[in-house]
Amino acid sequence: MIRKGLFAAYNERDYECYETENGCVKLISYDKGDVANGFIPYNDTTFTKEVPRESVEEVFFVAPYATYQNATFGVSDASDSRVLLTTSEKEKADKHNFQRTDKYLYEKHVLREEVKLMEKKTPYS
Repeated sequence: MIRKGLFAAYNERDYECYETENGCVKLISYDKGDVANGFIPYNDTTFTKEVPRESVEEVFFVAPYATYQNATFGVSDASDSRVLLTTSEKEKADKHNFQRTDKYLYEKHVLREEVKLMEKKTPYS
């Protein structure tokens, strides 16, 4: 699974998160063991904990990307075996046999071993 979206570093772990209306951060975990750390069940597989913004080490946005055939592409989705690459650049899309899926979007499914997955981490304020 790839990380994508807003995350918070809390107690030396990264959690998906979102900001609440009252200025807190709602942490999201998929680890049932986090119940012992004050997380409450949202459903059978998801657990949440609301904490003051000051108690998280940092809040950041993660954008996944990949290199494929010496070019860099966005990553829209990934499984254990496949990755969905994206670009808005027509020339790059044509060169790498991407399919046009929207007016300015091109996509291609590739095998996971054909790409090097990375992520760009940007501070969020």
